[in-house]
Amino acid sequence: MKNDNARSLSLSTMIDTTKVNTILGVTILFLYFLMVMGTFVTSTGSGLACPDWPLCYGSVTPPLKLSIWFEWGHRLLGGITGLLIVTSTLLVWRRYRGIPRLLTGIVVGLLLTAVFIGGVTVLIEAPYLDSLIRIAIVSSHLIIATLVLISLLFILRRIAEERHVGERGYHFLLFCAVYFQVILGILVRYSKASLACPDFPLCQGKVIPSFSNYAVALHFSHRILALTVVLLTTILLVRAIQKRSGVETSFITFTLVLLQALFGILIVLTGMFLPLIIMHGATGFLLLGWLAYQAAPFLLRNIVWKGGAL
Repeated sequence: MKNDNARSLSLSTMIDTTKVNTILGVTILFLYFLMVMGTFVTSTGSGLACPDWPLCYGSVTPPLKLSIWFEWGHRLLGGITGLLIVTSTLLVWRRYRGIPRLLTGIVVGLLLTAVFIGGVTVLIEAPYLDSLIRIAIVSSHLIIATLVLISLLFILRRIAEERHVGERGYHFLLFCAVYFQVILGILVRYSKASLACPDFPLCQGKVIPSFSNYAVALHFSHRILALTVVLLTTILLVRAIQKRSGVETSFITFTLVLLQALFGILIVLTGMFLPLIIMHGATGFLLLGWLAYQAAPFLLRNIVWKGGAL
């Protein structure tokens, strides 16, 4: 009888874990698409197609104009994603303690901040910006979205209880470099510095350009960090092949990094071709999420909290 009860309890726990993992996975997927769609909306200049907030032209069924529905569709997707995040939070909060609860609390705080900033962005009319304050406002909206994505992936990895840690934290080091690279990319984009270096591999015809212009300095720093990420990824792949361990993971990382770099180069060479901009953003967010999942065990075990019940 005791064995039957134990089996029943174990099965119930497994079903609960599967349910939470599924909801978290769907939430992460919707958030990823929301971030990619956000890139599309800003790239097509549709960021202010709805001049009011939270409605669009005072209605939930705004005028049938393509740019308006790009923006309104982005808001609707954001609403669905927000509901999924709240649902995930409630499930995790009910089922788990420690780090998962802590991270869900952070996610909710970030979500509320993102909603507030999104409204402010519309109300101050700032899709592409002409002042440092406006650059900070719109950039922070996307940066918060990356933090929510990372937090959800950390929760998912923690619940999965996969204790394998990447080679001495090298994946964590690469994750940090890529995250900083993503932040730089966001700043480059919203400060209109994407073509500050209009040529490649040189920058304004020079190996090292003048940094008197902040846009050039920002763009060139983005390039240097991109080269650093490529080198780190190559080292990881070579080490994995030599040790015959983690080759598949390292190869996926290497492929994503090369694709990200390639799309970035082509954006410059084509003068901001829209499909390349979308693919650059989509690949960057995918790479960031992939590395967050790989680095989560090292971060949660060695940095966020050492030992204890968490």
